[in-house]
Amino acid sequence: MKVIGKKTVFEGRFLRMVDKYIVDSSGNRSIWETVERKNVEGRGAVVIIAMTRDDELIFEKNWRAPLESYVIQFPAGLTDVPGETEEETARRELLEETGYRADKLIPVMAVPLAPALLPTGAMHFFAPDAVYTGTATNKDAEEIEVVKVPVDRVSEFLLNLPAGVELDLRVPGILWIMQNKKLI
Repeated sequence: MKVIGKKTVFEGRFLRMVDKYIVDSSGNRSIWETVERKNVEGRGAVVIIAMTRDDELIFEKNWRAPLESYVIQFPAGLTDVPGETEEETARRELLEETGYRADKLIPVMAVPLAPALLPTGAMHFFAPDAVYTGTATNKDAEEIEVVKVPVDRVSEFLLNLPAGVELDLRVPGILWIMQNKKLI
């Protein structure tokens, strides 16, 4: 498979829709509709798996407009500040969204976020010993509730979410990776 051209078909404030013209190994041509973020640098996003000194993982119950629902996920954010490193973005987003500070960040892995739709990926960082420093400063279109769960009760928590709350499936996937890397 090879992209042989692309055309922007819609451009909004933060996103653009792009038709990608593709040719496969047999010479067949097709068009793949994709979405690109306009305001990101590098991979595009960071995700922070933060753990308190009391061995509690920090999750967010975040209202997401596309789903019109709450979602349990890890703190995360876009790499949309020019010149800011992924590590700096991770520290800033964790503090802004949860009020927790991360002095140490351990890179876990980079993954694509929605590979059939957009090229944005996210670098995942582990923040052991996250320290609460104050109130989160959520942005206008965010409604985030910080949820702390003891590490030994995470499976029970994730399997018993309340009605109307969905699970971002990257959460159990990255937890599995972290357990196998002996990080938690």
